[in-house]
Formats: sequence, structure tokens, C-alpha cells
Amino acid sequence: MSLARTIRGLLVAALAVGSAALWAQASYPDRPITFVSPFPPGGATDLVARVMARSLSVAMGQPVVVEDRVGATGLIGESYVMRAKPDGLTVLIATNSSHVVAPLLQAKKPFDPVADFEPVTLLGGYPLALSVHPSVPARNVQELIALARKSPGKLNFGSVGTGSVIHLTGEQFKLRSGIDITHVPYKGTGTLSNALISGEIDMQFDSVGSTRVLMDSGRIRPLAVTGEKRSAVLPQVPTLAEAGLPGLNSIVWLGAFVPRGTPPAIVDRLRREMVKALREDADVRRVFADNGIEIVGNDSQAFAASLQREQKSWAELIEAARIPLQ
Repeated sequence: MSLARTIRGLLVAALAVGSAALWAQASYPDRPITFVSPFPPGGATDLVARVMARSLSVAMGQPVVVEDRVGATGLIGESYVMRAKPDGLTVLIATNSSHVVAPLLQAKKPFDPVADFEPVTLLGGYPLALSVHPSVPARNVQELIALARKSPGKLNFGSVGTGSVIHLTGEQFKLRSGIDITHVPYKGTGTLSNALISGEIDMQFDSVGSTRVLMDSGRIRPLAVTGEKRSAVLPQVPTLAEAGLPGLNSIVWLGAFVPRGTPPAIVDRLRREMVKALREDADVRRVFADNGIEIVGNDSQAFAASLQREQKSWAELIEAARIPLQ
């Protein structure tokens, strides 16, 4: 076979592969899409995944189903999506708990949150509320700190799992206030809420949306919220800064990711449809507002840059709090 014929053959093969890839991107999606939530039903992640799935099903002309793959503070669902085919048909709806914080606490890193995924967009974020069981004799943050200082190690706080933003916010609260309280991890928002309602734990940080529901029924007492401003769903509850403990500005964000290697055209299509839903879909906007989630909808590059910054800040807190790796 001549050299010229060999080169022509290679060019034809390359053009065929390129044309097939372009056709696949142009026809996307040609099959149902799966949104993977790494946390149990009942929490903000699952809720957001489902309302976004309903909206994108209409916009993209294909069913979008939600699959909960839970466990290990979200690492099971995260790892599943990382290994999925990069065709845009498997989309991760994650939080900074599962995507940034939990991997930092693993001695053997399960994935790199930046290198192993393509960020689509940051959907939104919400502050956390510090609440106590009604039996705890503290009406505000300063009284809670004073109570904890009187009996070091006696009070405890719950979280949705070791390595979650909620867990690390509790650790940051300990550091900033100089108190000794014990961490008790649970598996998801539902079990955490039940533990506080029953008095199994003394206090918790949890989403402002979940907190409002329990506060309205009189089953818990919120004392403060994280962040730089009061939450729209808990306007009567002061920020921790207003309560005399500045610097606790933890926000739980929710974002969309696809496996590394997903074609840019597919990532951009997903981003455009998600941002459109955030801006224009009344049902999406209502669910976000009702749960105290502020809408963002940024571009993929800005999202990727923020991930790198956040990794550094959480790693510094883990070191300062001397939290052991798993």
C-alpha cells in the first residue's frame, strides 16, 4: 500500500469519527437523561434535582429521571457519575459537602472535584441555621456558648454525615467560640431532624428550609443563621455575626456536573437549559424561594474557579480543627 493511500485512509477514518461525534452532539439528547443525587430523598439536593429534572424534561424533549445513589456523605453517587460515559446522559446534582469537603477527609482521595468532572453551572446556595432542642436552656447564641463552657464535652451537635458542610460548620463553631461539643453524624436530613426533635442531640446546623418547617411546629428553637445576611425564610433569626460570633459564613451550594471528557457543546447545552429554567420556570423559582435557596446560574468557567478556591479554605479548616482523615 502506498504512503499516499495510507494517509488518505487515515484522513477518511478521522473525518468519519469526527462526523459521528458532531452528529451525536447535534442530536443530543437522543435518549433519557439521568440526574444523580448523592443524598437521600427529603433533603435540598433531591428536591432541587427533581424540580430541575421536570423542567429540563420539557425543555430538552427527553425524560429526565432522578436516581438517588446515597452513602458516604455523597461519595458513592459522586464516584458513580465520575465513572459514567461522558455523553451528557448522566448528570450529577451535588453540593459542596459531597463534591469538595468529603473528598478532603479521605486518606485515599476518591476523585478530584476539578480534574475528574466538567462543571456545568452553580444552581444556587443556602445558609445554615443553628438550632437547639427546646429543652436546652439557651435563648440565644451567647447563652448557648456559656452553657457549653460550663460543661465541656457534655453537649453534642448533629450533622448529615462526617465530611459534610454541616459537620465542618459545627467544627468551625467550636473553634470560633472556644467550646467543646461532640459531633454525632447521621445519614441525611430526615434522620438528623428526628434526632433533634426527639432530644437525642442538643443542637444542629441544618438548611434554613428544613429549619423553618420544624420551627413553625414549635419542635426546635433556631438561634442564628450563617452567612452575611438574614435568610428570607427565617427573617426573624439573626446572623451569627449579629449574635456576636462573626466569621461563620458557610453556604451549602448545589451544582451540576458531568464526567470529564463530556463534549463542550453538550456541557453548554445543559448549562443554557439549566440557567433558563432558573430564570424563567416559575415552579423552579418557587421551590428555590420556599427553601431559602438563592439562585445563581453562572458559567462553567466561573464555577470551576470557585471550586479551586473553596478546596483551599475547607482544607485549612480541616487542619485547624484537627479532624482525622477517614
